[in-house]
Amino acid sequence: MVFIAWRPEFSVGIVELDDDHRHLIALLNESHSALAMDEDKGRLALRSILESLIWYTRSHFKAEEVLMQHYAYPKSASHKAEHDRLTKQVTQFANSFKLGSNAISLEVATMLEEEWLGKHILQCDAAYAHFFRSNGMMDMVIKHVNGQKAARERHHTPVQDWLRHGRVAAPHW
Repeated sequence: MVFIAWRPEFSVGIVELDDDHRHLIALLNESHSALAMDEDKGRLALRSILESLIWYTRSHFKAEEVLMQHYAYPKSASHKAEHDRLTKQVTQFANSFKLGSNAISLEVATMLEEEWLGKHILQCDAAYAHFFRSNGMMDMVIKHVNGQKAARERHHTPVQDWLRHGRVAAPHW
């Protein structure tokens, strides 16, 4: 079920970061679908969503923070503080889930919609994108990101490929 579809206003103009944001929207849609599932299936879905969110906070937030610092974004400290707050929130949800809480499904869906999409992407991320564009830096930022992506692709393993596609831990072999 598609609860929220990708819209142009979600874009920051950097393909890799936009792809991450698309992944977040997919998680939002999955969280709404999980609400309609029976308890066992819903818990499995929520576990996967929380694992993906933990991965997301580690990789995506770090990528944004590196760019903001490298290009002297003046609000980088407050943006990082927002990342830290969202990371703490996900960690708390994951801990509650591990302790057996079933009540967090709606909270996760609401957090993704209101906090991450409504506030973070549409306001905070849009602000750094505007800064990069208005200061003529967007082309340099895109080249920087593409260079980082190429370097990662030259030095990766199959497990890293698996991790990059939304899973936190390697499979248990």
